[in-house]
Amino acid sequence: MGLALVVSGCSGAGGGVNDRRATGGATPQTFRNVNMDDCLDAATVVVRDQFGTVRVSAAAGTVEGGPQSFTQRGGTERVTDATLKPTYKMRRIGTLWLAPAEGGVTANCQIRVQRLDTTDYRAFRTHDEFNDLPTATPIDGDAGLRADQQEVWTELQRDSTMERQILGAIYRRLHGLSNDADAAGAPQS
Repeated sequence: MGLALVVSGCSGAGGGVNDRRATGGATPQTFRNVNMDDCLDAATVVVRDQFGTVRVSAAAGTVEGGPQSFTQRGGTERVTDATLKPTYKMRRIGTLWLAPAEGGVTANCQIRVQRLDTTDYRAFRTHDEFNDLPTATPIDGDAGLRADQQEVWTELQRDSTMERQILGAIYRRLHGLSNDADAAGAPQS
């Protein structure tokens, strides 16, 4: 499973498989005196600036971007982090759901962080522990899978700081404020 930023908006109750608000939480914000189209356009620009590429569904009111890869030394709350401080390959996946609200648009932003754990997964997965007969087939060794299908990503915490930054950037874009401007006027979640 990969890490990506997803900015998406749902106008209905059923958000589909990418709607992770119920399981992973999200940072909400209501933008007053704006319409869905303007908010979707602003979200698209902000996500493109942050992640490079976006996938937009105007019908669903969603914008998806990423994944955004980075490395991190330790800090993932594993035992080895305290002693060895290994460098991990990480990625971010973000989701922004937009929905019409009275007098504006409500946005829910979620940025998930994942760690690449393919090596650990392969080292510790079980292989017929009590059988010494060679029963492994090519499919047991991930034959026939693309490289991205063979990757194992572990969900970590949300990046709530980036969630607030993205919502703030959308607010500034909607209200014609510069990114350097004091965001004191931006509502805080």
